[in-house]
Amino acid sequence: MLDCYSTNATVAKIRSIHGNMFTRENYHDLIARRSVPEAAEYLARSKRFKEAFREVDPNTVHRGFLEELLYKENFNTYVRLCKFQGLDKMPFYDFMIRRREIESILSLINNMNSGLHNSYLNNLPGYVIKHSKINLLEMSKAEKYEDLLKLLRGTHYYKVLVKIPVLEDGNADYTECELRLRSEFFENLLEVVRKDFLSGEAKELEDIIAREITALNLINAYRMKAFFGYSGDEIKKRSIKVSGVGSKKLEKYYELESADTMLEWITKSQYGINDDTEYIETKINSAKYVSLSHVIARSVSAPVVLYAFMQLCNIEVSNIVHII
Repeated sequence: MLDCYSTNATVAKIRSIHGNMFTRENYHDLIARRSVPEAAEYLARSKRFKEAFREVDPNTVHRGFLEELLYKENFNTYVRLCKFQGLDKMPFYDFMIRRREIESILSLINNMNSGLHNSYLNNLPGYVIKHSKINLLEMSKAEKYEDLLKLLRGTHYYKVLVKIPVLEDGNADYTECELRLRSEFFENLLEVVRKDFLSGEAKELEDIIAREITALNLINAYRMKAFFGYSGDEIKKRSIKVSGVGSKKLEKYYELESADTMLEWITKSQYGINDDTEYIETKINSAKYVSLSHVIARSVSAPVVLYAFMQLCNIEVSNIVHII
């Protein structure tokens, strides 16, 4: 176990990178660009993303490739930070790799359900393959859900997915797979946190992770109410459930009569920003950005600061991709 003071160089390094992240002014400058090459050229000149474009000509970049460059840079930043002081030797620090493994599994399940068997490899991030503990390339051979289960046998993903019934067409319900995989991810992450970190550090991590789970449930509940008219009970069944993370305060939110009243509830809560936007993701991510930036400024814990920082990186790239 590494104490806070032995990893303070990692905290300092993250704060330095955080200082180069995009500001409101940067986003406005990016919006003013009139084409993808112009946007790419702006990104290539920024301190934040110049490394990603080191061997790339911005004038030849198309939208899909540009987005992939940004996501790849986020992942590479995470890998570099974990290796900087040998943090990658501890189980907690594989959280980004596990997220990408889950995204790949869900992508394959979605493609199998849609009959798009060749799309999985096309969308598989090559930079993740060498870091993954499962054979992401081998998974492309799966044509039915049972094929995927066989390929995942011996992994913790198998233990989760094998409990989901196979449908008559040989597939499995995507939403149920996503819910169980994400619930297991957070359950396992919190278990590692409580086992491997001292009480103060563990509490900081638990608070950040709990807020992340709550934000996901808030957004998903809003979508289920807005697009499908689900009842409170139906929403509750489809929410991420993790032991030690309270959901009682969300039950009244789930029971609200409309998506509009949900949006009002979020605006008045600690999880949202009171602004003019009607997009729930914007309200919640804006509040998260402020909260996580405060964590990075005040915490002296490398795992806390890294976990907060990677969430900020995801919000940043999501903003840029949205603009592009």
